[in-house]
Amino acid sequence: MKCVTMAVFDSDALYCERLSEYLRSHLKLSFEIMSFTEGGKLLEYLDENEIALLVVSQSDACGLKSETLGRNCRNIMILDEDGKNEELEELSISYGIGIFHVSKYLPAAEIVDRVLELCISGAEGFSGLKVKALDSTSKLLGFYTPVSRCGQTSFAIKMGEALARKGRTILLSFESFSAITSLFEQEAEEDITDLLYFADCERDKFCLYLEKIKRTRNGLDFIAPAKTAMQVKEISYEKVRELVELLAREAGYQYILFDLKDYPDGFFEILDMCDIVYTVMRNNSADHYRLGRYEKALLENDYERVLTKSMKCLLPDGRDITAYNRFIEDILIRSREVTGIGA
Repeated sequence: MKCVTMAVFDSDALYCERLSEYLRSHLKLSFEIMSFTEGGKLLEYLDENEIALLVVSQSDACGLKSETLGRNCRNIMILDEDGKNEELEELSISYGIGIFHVSKYLPAAEIVDRVLELCISGAEGFSGLKVKALDSTSKLLGFYTPVSRCGQTSFAIKMGEALARKGRTILLSFESFSAITSLFEQEAEEDITDLLYFADCERDKFCLYLEKIKRTRNGLDFIAPAKTAMQVKEISYEKVRELVELLAREAGYQYILFDLKDYPDGFFEILDMCDIVYTVMRNNSADHYRLGRYEKALLENDYERVLTKSMKCLLPDGRDITAYNRFIEDILIRSREVTGIGA
Protein backbone atom coordinates (compact mmCIF):
# COMPACT_ATOMS: atom_id res chain seq x y z
CA MET A 1 0.00 0.00 0.00
CA LYS A 2 1.27 3.48 -0.81
CA CYS A 3 2.51 5.31 2.26
CA VAL A 4 0.85 8.66 3.03
CA THR A 5 3.44 11.00 4.49
CA MET A 6 3.09 14.01 6.77
CA ALA A 7 6.10 16.21 7.54
CA VAL A 8 6.46 18.54 10.50
CA PHE A 9 9.02 21.32 10.03
CA ASP A 10 10.03 23.80 12.71
CA SER A 11 13.53 25.08 13.46
CA ASP A 12 12.62 25.06 17.14
CA ALA A 13 13.74 21.47 17.79
CA LEU A 14 11.84 21.10 21.08
CA TYR A 15 8.54 22.33 19.60
CA CYS A 16 9.01 20.16 16.50
CA GLU A 17 9.70 17.06 18.59
CA ARG A 18 6.75 17.62 20.92
CA LEU A 19 4.24 18.34 18.15
CA SER A 20 5.44 15.36 16.08
CA GLU A 21 5.15 12.98 19.02
CA TYR A 22 1.71 14.31 19.89
CA LEU A 23 0.53 13.79 16.33
CA ARG A 24 1.90 10.24 16.29
CA SER A 25 0.17 9.43 19.58
CA HIS A 26 -3.19 11.15 19.07
CA LEU A 27 -3.84 11.26 15.31
CA LYS A 28 -5.06 7.70 14.79
CA LEU A 29 -4.46 7.77 11.04
CA SER A 30 -1.92 5.80 9.01
CA PHE A 31 0.34 8.77 8.29
CA GLU A 32 4.07 8.22 8.27
CA ILE A 33 5.11 11.32 10.22
CA MET A 34 8.54 12.79 9.47
CA SER A 35 10.21 15.55 11.52
CA PHE A 36 12.56 18.22 10.18
CA THR A 37 14.34 21.07 11.94
CA GLU A 38 16.44 22.15 8.94
CA GLY A 39 14.94 23.46 5.72
CA GLY A 40 17.73 22.01 3.60
CA LYS A 41 17.07 18.46 4.76
CA LEU A 42 13.34 18.86 4.15
CA LEU A 43 13.98 20.06 0.59
CA GLU A 44 16.40 17.16 0.00
CA TYR A 45 13.66 14.77 1.08
CA LEU A 46 11.13 16.52 -1.19
CA ASP A 47 13.45 16.14 -4.18
CA GLU A 48 12.69 12.39 -4.22
CA ASN A 49 9.55 11.94 -2.11
CA GLU A 50 6.01 13.25 -2.08
CA ILE A 51 4.48 14.70 1.07
CA ALA A 52 0.69 14.67 1.43
CA LEU A 53 0.74 17.28 4.19
CA LEU A 54 3.45 19.63 5.40
CA VAL A 55 2.84 21.18 8.83
CA VAL A 56 5.24 24.10 9.06
CA SER A 57 5.68 27.19 11.21
CA GLN A 58 5.12 30.44 9.37
CA SER A 59 8.64 31.76 9.95
CA ASP A 60 10.26 28.60 8.59
CA ALA A 61 7.88 28.31 5.63
CA CYS A 62 9.10 31.62 4.22
CA GLY A 63 12.57 30.23 3.52
CA LEU A 64 11.46 27.20 1.51
CA LYS A 65 11.80 27.02 -2.29
CA SER A 66 8.44 27.37 -3.96
CA GLU A 67 9.30 25.20 -6.95
CA THR A 68 10.33 22.27 -4.75
CA LEU A 69 7.19 22.53 -2.66
CA GLY A 70 5.08 22.78 -5.78
CA ARG A 71 6.54 19.60 -7.24
CA ASN A 72 6.14 17.16 -4.36
CA CYS A 73 4.00 18.72 -1.64
CA ARG A 74 0.22 18.48 -2.03
CA ASN A 75 -1.02 20.37 1.04
CA ILE A 76 0.55 22.79 3.47
CA MET A 77 -0.77 23.65 6.93
CA ILE A 78 0.92 26.83 8.12
CA LEU A 79 1.21 27.42 11.83
CA ASP A 80 0.57 31.16 11.83
CA GLU A 81 2.55 33.41 14.12
CA ASP A 82 1.74 36.95 12.90
CA GLY A 83 -0.45 36.95 9.79
CA LYS A 84 -0.37 35.38 6.34
CA ASN A 85 2.58 35.35 3.93
CA GLU A 86 1.59 36.38 0.40
CA GLU A 87 4.38 34.44 -1.31
CA LEU A 88 3.12 31.21 0.21
CA GLU A 89 -0.44 32.01 -0.80
CA GLU A 90 0.72 32.16 -4.44
CA LEU A 91 1.66 28.47 -4.23
CA SER A 92 -2.01 27.65 -4.22
CA ILE A 93 -2.46 29.40 -7.56
CA SER A 94 0.84 28.47 -9.25
CA TYR A 95 1.06 24.81 -8.25
CA GLY A 96 -2.43 23.86 -7.06
CA ILE A 97 -1.22 23.31 -3.51
CA GLY A 98 -3.80 23.47 -0.76
CA ILE A 99 -2.77 26.16 1.73
CA PHE A 100 -4.39 26.07 5.17
CA HIS A 101 -3.84 28.15 8.25
CA VAL A 102 -4.03 27.43 11.95
CA SER A 103 -2.60 29.36 14.87
CA LYS A 104 0.69 27.96 16.15
CA TYR A 105 -0.43 28.81 19.66
CA LEU A 106 -3.46 26.51 19.71
CA PRO A 107 -3.32 23.47 22.01
CA ALA A 108 -1.89 20.41 20.25
CA ALA A 109 -5.29 18.66 20.54
CA GLU A 110 -6.88 21.39 18.41
CA ILE A 111 -4.13 21.11 15.80
CA VAL A 112 -4.93 17.38 15.59
CA ASP A 113 -8.61 18.27 15.04
CA ARG A 114 -7.68 20.71 12.26
CA VAL A 115 -5.55 18.07 10.52
CA LEU A 116 -8.46 15.63 10.68
CA GLU A 117 -10.87 18.25 9.29
CA LEU A 118 -8.43 18.93 6.46
CA CYS A 119 -8.23 15.24 5.54
CA ILE A 120 -12.02 14.94 5.53
CA SER A 121 -12.66 18.13 3.59
CA GLY A 122 -11.61 16.57 0.30
CA ALA A 123 -8.12 18.00 -0.04
CA GLU A 124 -5.94 16.27 -2.64
CA GLY A 125 -3.30 13.73 -1.79
CA PHE A 126 -4.86 11.69 1.02
CA SER A 127 -5.89 8.62 -0.97
CA GLY A 128 -5.09 5.44 0.94
CA LEU A 129 -5.13 7.08 4.36
CA LYS A 130 -6.68 4.79 6.96
CA VAL A 131 -7.07 4.45 10.69
CA LYS A 132 -4.11 2.64 12.25
CA ALA A 133 -5.22 -0.98 12.33
CA LEU A 134 -4.18 -3.82 14.59
CA ASP A 135 -3.62 -7.42 13.55
CA SER A 136 -6.42 -9.04 15.48
CA THR A 137 -9.63 -10.98 15.13
CA SER A 138 -12.62 -8.85 16.06
CA LYS A 139 -15.16 -10.04 18.59
CA LEU A 140 -18.83 -8.99 18.35
CA LEU A 141 -20.73 -8.55 21.59
CA GLY A 142 -24.51 -8.13 21.58
CA PHE A 143 -26.60 -6.70 24.39
CA TYR A 144 -30.31 -7.43 24.18
CA THR A 145 -33.14 -8.20 26.58
CA PRO A 146 -36.94 -7.91 26.30
CA VAL A 147 -36.90 -6.58 29.87
CA SER A 148 -37.40 -2.81 29.93
CA ARG A 149 -35.59 -0.21 32.05
CA CYS A 150 -33.09 -2.76 33.33
CA GLY A 151 -29.79 -0.90 32.94
CA GLN A 152 -28.73 -2.59 29.70
CA THR A 153 -27.13 0.51 28.17
CA SER A 154 -25.14 1.33 31.30
CA PHE A 155 -24.04 -2.31 31.40
CA ALA A 156 -22.90 -2.17 27.76
CA ILE A 157 -20.93 1.03 28.42
CA LYS A 158 -19.21 -0.42 31.49
CA MET A 159 -18.31 -3.57 29.58
CA GLY A 160 -17.03 -1.46 26.69
CA GLU A 161 -14.85 0.65 28.97
CA ALA A 162 -13.39 -2.50 30.54
CA LEU A 163 -12.65 -4.01 27.11
CA ALA A 164 -11.16 -0.72 25.88
CA ARG A 165 -8.35 -1.27 28.38
CA LYS A 166 -7.51 -4.46 26.48
CA GLY A 167 -8.00 -3.34 22.87
CA ARG A 168 -9.67 -0.91 20.47
CA THR A 169 -13.41 -0.98 21.28
CA ILE A 170 -16.51 0.68 19.80
CA LEU A 171 -20.17 0.74 20.87
CA LEU A 172 -23.04 0.99 18.38
CA SER A 173 -26.45 1.83 19.79
CA PHE A 174 -29.76 0.89 18.18
CA GLU A 175 -32.26 2.85 20.24
CA SER A 176 -34.51 5.69 19.11
CA PHE A 177 -34.65 8.90 21.17
CA SER A 178 -31.73 7.52 23.14
CA ALA A 179 -30.24 9.27 26.17
CA ILE A 180 -26.91 7.53 25.67
CA THR A 181 -25.24 10.70 24.41
CA SER A 182 -26.00 12.32 27.76
CA LEU A 183 -24.11 9.48 29.46
CA PHE A 184 -21.12 10.28 27.27
CA GLU A 185 -21.68 13.99 27.93
CA GLN A 186 -20.84 14.65 24.28
CA GLU A 187 -23.50 15.63 21.78
CA ALA A 188 -22.92 14.50 18.20
CA GLU A 189 -24.38 16.06 15.06
CA GLU A 190 -23.86 12.92 12.98
CA ASP A 191 -25.07 9.46 13.94
CA ILE A 192 -24.92 5.86 12.74
CA THR A 193 -27.07 6.63 9.69
CA ASP A 194 -24.41 9.10 8.50
CA LEU A 195 -21.67 6.54 9.06
CA LEU A 196 -23.62 3.97 7.05
CA TYR A 197 -23.98 6.50 4.24
CA PHE A 198 -20.22 7.11 4.16
CA ALA A 199 -19.63 3.34 4.22
CA ASP A 200 -21.81 3.05 1.09
CA CYS A 201 -20.84 6.14 -0.87
CA GLU A 202 -17.35 7.23 0.21
CA ARG A 203 -15.69 4.05 1.40
CA ASP A 204 -12.21 5.30 0.59
CA LYS A 205 -12.65 7.97 3.28
CA PHE A 206 -14.66 5.84 5.70
CA CYS A 207 -12.01 5.88 8.42
CA LEU A 208 -11.67 9.65 8.22
CA TYR A 209 -15.41 10.15 8.66
CA LEU A 210 -15.38 7.63 11.49
CA GLU A 211 -12.78 9.66 13.36
CA LYS A 212 -14.95 12.76 12.92
CA ILE A 213 -18.24 11.15 13.96
CA LYS A 214 -17.20 8.99 16.92
CA ARG A 215 -17.07 10.18 20.51
CA THR A 216 -14.87 8.67 23.22
CA ARG A 217 -15.18 8.13 26.97
CA ASN A 218 -12.62 6.26 29.07
CA GLY A 219 -11.12 4.76 25.92
CA LEU A 220 -14.47 3.50 24.57
CA ASP A 221 -15.47 4.84 21.16
CA PHE A 222 -19.18 5.42 20.54
CA ILE A 223 -21.40 6.17 17.54
CA ALA A 224 -24.61 8.05 18.29
CA PRO A 225 -27.79 6.10 17.46
CA ALA A 226 -30.40 6.96 14.83
CA LYS A 227 -32.90 9.49 16.10
CA THR A 228 -36.18 7.68 15.39
CA ALA A 229 -37.47 4.10 15.46
CA MET A 230 -38.24 4.39 11.72
CA GLN A 231 -34.59 5.18 10.99
CA VAL A 232 -33.49 2.22 13.11
CA LYS A 233 -35.91 -0.04 11.20
CA GLU A 234 -34.36 1.04 7.90
CA ILE A 235 -30.94 -0.23 8.99
CA SER A 236 -30.63 -3.65 7.40
CA TYR A 237 -28.62 -6.66 8.48
CA GLU A 238 -26.57 -6.38 5.27
CA LYS A 239 -25.61 -2.78 6.09
CA VAL A 240 -24.67 -3.72 9.64
CA ARG A 241 -22.55 -6.63 8.39
CA GLU A 242 -20.71 -4.37 5.92
CA LEU A 243 -20.19 -1.76 8.64
CA VAL A 244 -18.74 -4.39 10.98
CA GLU A 245 -16.34 -5.54 8.26
CA LEU A 246 -15.10 -1.97 7.79
CA LEU A 247 -14.77 -1.37 11.52
CA ALA A 248 -12.77 -4.56 11.90
CA ARG A 249 -10.69 -4.54 8.71
CA GLU A 250 -10.15 -0.84 8.06
CA ALA A 251 -10.39 0.69 11.55
CA GLY A 252 -8.82 -2.17 13.50
CA TYR A 253 -11.46 -2.57 16.20
CA GLN A 254 -10.94 -5.65 18.34
CA TYR A 255 -14.29 -5.41 20.11
CA ILE A 256 -17.53 -4.20 18.51
CA LEU A 257 -20.54 -3.88 20.83
CA PHE A 258 -24.22 -3.71 19.81
CA ASP A 259 -26.64 -2.12 22.28
CA LEU A 260 -29.94 -3.37 20.83
CA LYS A 261 -33.18 -1.77 21.97
CA ASP A 262 -35.24 -1.03 18.85
CA TYR A 263 -35.32 -3.50 15.98
CA PRO A 264 -33.20 -3.05 12.85
CA ASP A 265 -34.29 -5.03 9.80
CA GLY A 266 -32.81 -8.50 10.24
CA PHE A 267 -32.73 -8.24 14.04
CA PHE A 268 -32.27 -11.98 14.63
CA GLU A 269 -29.51 -12.12 11.99
CA ILE A 270 -27.68 -9.34 13.82
CA LEU A 271 -27.94 -11.26 17.08
CA ASP A 272 -26.64 -14.32 15.24
CA MET A 273 -23.57 -12.38 14.09
CA CYS A 274 -22.46 -11.91 17.68
CA ASP A 275 -19.90 -14.11 19.38
CA ILE A 276 -21.84 -13.68 22.61
CA VAL A 277 -25.16 -12.07 23.58
CA TYR A 278 -25.64 -10.63 27.05
CA THR A 279 -29.26 -10.78 28.22
CA VAL A 280 -30.13 -8.77 31.31
CA MET A 281 -32.82 -10.35 33.49
CA ARG A 282 -34.64 -9.63 36.74
CA ASN A 283 -36.22 -11.98 39.23
CA ASN A 284 -39.93 -11.26 38.88
CA SER A 285 -42.71 -13.15 37.12
CA ALA A 286 -43.50 -10.49 34.51
CA ASP A 287 -39.90 -10.26 33.32
CA HIS A 288 -39.49 -14.04 33.30
CA TYR A 289 -42.58 -14.18 31.08
CA ARG A 290 -41.10 -11.63 28.65
CA LEU A 291 -37.84 -13.53 28.54
CA GLY A 292 -39.71 -16.76 27.83
CA ARG A 293 -41.56 -15.19 24.91
CA TYR A 294 -38.27 -13.91 23.46
CA GLU A 295 -36.63 -17.33 23.73
CA LYS A 296 -39.66 -18.97 22.15
CA ALA A 297 -39.49 -16.55 19.20
CA LEU A 298 -35.85 -17.44 18.64
CA LEU A 299 -36.66 -21.16 18.64
CA GLU A 300 -39.64 -20.75 16.29
CA ASN A 301 -37.46 -18.85 13.80
CA ASP A 302 -34.59 -21.38 13.88
CA TYR A 303 -32.23 -19.20 15.90
CA GLU A 304 -31.60 -21.66 18.69
CA ARG A 305 -27.87 -20.98 18.27
CA VAL A 306 -28.45 -17.43 19.58
CA LEU A 307 -29.64 -18.99 22.83
CA THR A 308 -26.59 -21.24 23.02
CA LYS A 309 -24.26 -18.23 22.97
CA SER A 310 -26.38 -16.04 25.26
CA MET A 311 -25.32 -15.22 28.80
CA LYS A 312 -28.02 -14.19 31.27
CA CYS A 313 -26.97 -11.40 33.59
CA LEU A 314 -28.59 -10.36 36.86
CA LEU A 315 -27.11 -6.90 37.38
CA PRO A 316 -26.16 -5.62 40.85
CA ASP A 317 -27.28 -2.23 42.12
CA GLY A 318 -25.47 0.34 39.97
CA ARG A 319 -25.06 2.62 42.96
CA ASP A 320 -22.67 0.12 44.54
CA ILE A 321 -19.68 0.89 42.32
CA THR A 322 -17.39 -1.70 43.91
CA ALA A 323 -19.90 -4.52 43.50
CA TYR A 324 -20.71 -3.44 39.93
CA ASN A 325 -17.05 -3.34 38.90
CA ARG A 326 -16.51 -6.78 40.44
CA PHE A 327 -19.52 -8.04 38.48
CA ILE A 328 -18.02 -6.70 35.21
CA GLU A 329 -14.75 -8.48 35.97
CA ASP A 330 -16.60 -11.74 36.63
CA ILE A 331 -18.56 -11.43 33.38
CA LEU A 332 -15.33 -10.87 31.43
CA ILE A 333 -13.78 -13.96 33.01
CA ARG A 334 -16.83 -16.05 32.09
CA SER A 335 -16.83 -14.60 28.56
CA ARG A 336 -13.14 -15.33 28.10
CA GLU A 337 -13.67 -18.94 29.07
CA VAL A 338 -16.38 -19.31 26.41
CA THR A 339 -15.16 -17.20 23.47
CA GLY A 340 -11.77 -15.71 24.32
CA ILE A 341 -13.29 -12.22 24.67
CA GLY A 342 -11.15 -9.95 26.80
CA ALA A 343 -8.13 -12.28 26.72
